[in-house]
Amino acid sequence: MATIKSRRRDKFKHSAAGRSKCGGQARKGGGGGKGTWGKAGDEYKYEDDDAYLGWQDPNYDEQDSGGFYFSSVPEKEIETAFAASIQMQKKFKEAIREAGRVYFVSSEKGEFAERVKETKMRDSLLYHEIVKELVRMSLDMGEKAMHSCSDLLRYLRKKEILDARHMYKGFYHLFNQVNDICMDVPKAKEKLLYAVECALLYGLTKENIDHLRQSLRKGTDQKTLKCAKGKIAVILKEYLDSEDVEELSTCFKEMKMPYLGFELIKQGVSLSMDRGPRERELISRMIVEVSGKVVPREETSKGFEVLLQRVEDLLMDVPKVLEYLSSFVARAVADEAVAPSLLLQAHIQEGDGGYEAHIQEGDGGYEVILQAQKLLKKSRAIQRLTRVWGPSSGDNIVTLKKHVRDLLLEYFSSGELKEAIRLAKCLPPHFHHEIVKRAFVISLDKTSREVEMSAKLLDALFEGKVTLKTQIQRGLKRIEASIDDMKLDNGKAPDIFKNFKKKIKCV
Repeated sequence: MATIKSRRRDKFKHSAAGRSKCGGQARKGGGGGKGTWGKAGDEYKYEDDDAYLGWQDPNYDEQDSGGFYFSSVPEKEIETAFAASIQMQKKFKEAIREAGRVYFVSSEKGEFAERVKETKMRDSLLYHEIVKELVRMSLDMGEKAMHSCSDLLRYLRKKEILDARHMYKGFYHLFNQVNDICMDVPKAKEKLLYAVECALLYGLTKENIDHLRQSLRKGTDQKTLKCAKGKIAVILKEYLDSEDVEELSTCFKEMKMPYLGFELIKQGVSLSMDRGPRERELISRMIVEVSGKVVPREETSKGFEVLLQRVEDLLMDVPKVLEYLSSFVARAVADEAVAPSLLLQAHIQEGDGGYEAHIQEGDGGYEVILQAQKLLKKSRAIQRLTRVWGPSSGDNIVTLKKHVRDLLLEYFSSGELKEAIRLAKCLPPHFHHEIVKRAFVISLDKTSREVEMSAKLLDALFEGKVTLKTQIQRGLKRIEASIDDMKLDNGKAPDIFKNFKKKIKCV
């Protein structure tokens, strides 16, 4: 008689294949069964800890997180290099304009070439400006000047003073400004088309020329353009008042001019750089909302490109153009409103279709791009760039209090008064009373040094017209109302408060 055996008992006693419901694998990868925390190391499996560890968490480390504030102020070396490049560009352009005025009277090509050599421009970094300035001057002078300009460019090309790269970049800059040039020279497009027809003689390829012509095909007549620019200015003004980005998108869409999307970006950034952090934050939000939707992404990139080419002009009205424009560029890249390839335009590269990048060392926009690249390389840059303009007036009270606390801790640690004032400017003016109270509360747990620093900061804020006297007085009243509770933690609180008030000179 055959013996019937149990399949289960045929298995080895400790066989995982016989008993495990996990296909022979240990439960939770060896991390235990139900109710356990998992195996060692699971706590490190998240790449972005910020998504799981907020600033209110007891385990949150202010220093490890890099702090909330994101300082976009350029280093002194970068500011020096930027100022030097702008000054160098300005002097070179003035020299070329003077040489051009003499040439259009005398027609002496050799003399012009000598004047160019006398500038001693290192590595011909700005020689595209020769093309740009000569063609721009000839547009104001008539047909004879256009012919003279063409002869001179051919001569400079033949003498190898200029190369195809300089020619292409000079014309590209001009074509990017064609709409503005048409305001002063109504027939500028026709004259530039003539200049392009001669471009084959300057060493440009047919692909180069076709790429340049595309800039003119999307243009519009002078009257319509002027009207469109006016409408865009009104749309932006209403947006900064209402903060309604959907209304802005609708109004721009109704214009049916998507090819002027770059003008919306250009005007928005230019306008906000003359104003406060609130306006700059609103424009940054606008850029990410409209890009790829009502404004083609190429037009968004073109808007920034035009601004980068006009840094020298912007500097006259906006002394902090390096800080502001680099922050706008970095924020737009972080928000994915523009492609990171915009940052690769710091060097000219020759591709299959011609010269594709238009900003290089010596340009005003060169240092702006380098600064934007540095901002994006900072720790947790993508998350922290969302606050590059500081806290918003739309933030809730808890968040604003967090901003004040960060500001003061950073100030007490570094002792940098100017940086503290800059960060205070980012806060809503009606909330500055919190700076007064929080400064005193933090000072109670520290030394007399922090009390002195707090009084010094409040006086500086008042003298710099950043904080109103009424806000300082309101903050002091809030401290007085809470002084009995503070005394429970620190018995010397009333005496410290009296000393604190005496040190504040503005009240």
